[in-house]
Amino acid sequence: MEYEILCIFTHYGKTYTFRNVEIECNNETTLQFNYAAMSDGLTKIATFPKSNIAGWSVTPKS
Repeated sequence: MEYEILCIFTHYGKTYTFRNVEIECNNETTLQFNYAAMSDGLTKIATFPKSNIAGWSVTPKS
C-alpha cells in the first residue's frame, strides 16, 4: 500500500509524520515501511512495534 502521508501517534504523546510511504510489513506485531525523508528526500526504512502505536492516520496518494 502506498500513501502520500502517514502519521503515527504513540502512547507516549509523540506524533511522527512521514511522506511518500510504502508499507512493507503490517502484521500483528510490527509496522514497517519505506518513506521519503523530509530532511534530504532519500528513501529510508522505519519499523514501529505495534505495542508503541496508539493509532495512525493516512492520506492516500492521488
